[in-house]
Amino acid sequence: MKVTYLILTALLLLSAQLDAKQIFNVKTIEVKKVLEGSAKEFYGYTKANEESVKEVSLRYDAFIEQLYVNKNFLHVNKGEPLAKLYSQEIYTAELELLNAGRIKSESMVQSITQKLKLLGVDEKTIQKIIADKNVPENITIVSPYSGIVTAKSVNQGAFVPKGTKLYEISDYTNLWLIVKVYEKDLDFVKTAQTADIFFDMSAKTYHAKIDFIYPKVDPQTKSVDVRLVIENKDLEIYENAFAKARFGTAKREYLSLPKSAVMTKGAKTSVFVKGEFEGEYEPREVEAKRLNNDTFEIIKGLKEGDVVVSNALFMFDADAQNNAGVMK
Repeated sequence: MKVTYLILTALLLLSAQLDAKQIFNVKTIEVKKVLEGSAKEFYGYTKANEESVKEVSLRYDAFIEQLYVNKNFLHVNKGEPLAKLYSQEIYTAELELLNAGRIKSESMVQSITQKLKLLGVDEKTIQKIIADKNVPENITIVSPYSGIVTAKSVNQGAFVPKGTKLYEISDYTNLWLIVKVYEKDLDFVKTAQTADIFFDMSAKTYHAKIDFIYPKVDPQTKSVDVRLVIENKDLEIYENAFAKARFGTAKREYLSLPKSAVMTKGAKTSVFVKGEFEGEYEPREVEAKRLNNDTFEIIKGLKEGDVVVSNALFMFDADAQNNAGVMK
């Protein structure tokens, strides 16, 4: 087998000399077995959980007489008054309910009560009409949900046909985080399943697991959208917040070298291994997998305790300069 050696004092095959500066700049490192997990970082942004975005609309024609919630991004609680309306249809049905009670027709009371409920009138309002034996001219609608008003679609004084959206209410107590993951890293992320999440707007570290992987590759970025769910009960994180997601795998034992000790060219990886004599180094092709920005896992070609050049790029550059680019 033909073996090529790089010798610091003299390159035997090409008779090229390394100067003193190059000799003293060579640094070595020992191949070590480590027990740790791998981690990769990706970036994304938050958006409202589509499952928690609700609408408030009417099942009858009405006029808006007063808006109690008249601004976007106000927080409302379930049962809180939203608006005061006048509806001829509701007013007529409530009069029918009152008359049914006066003639003591239980079947009519039940029938009209059910009609009002189907129109969206709450139980509390219906029972008050029965108890007070009085029909108010207006009806107050309350919020069926708790959350943030992310869209107010009507103004005071407006006529609102049935089916019109009055409000959009979003529950921000949990948010979606959409992370961009490169195709080549998708298997790693699938294995990790969970991630630590870091936001510029908070010192707190959040934890989330994969909720969904979108079956579509962005042709521009060659990335896939991965969705995680962020618990946000304190409402510290806003929609569209920038985030860093760090995915990690479980600890395992493997041979490790820093990035500076490994040279890559295409699909090939190689290192410079210390030879038998002082100042002698052998370029050796190895099988290695990049774990993150700083570390390679050595799969084949080296064993624990082998000594390699830690600044491999320097060795490559020195050899290229002395050999006029012979080494490729």
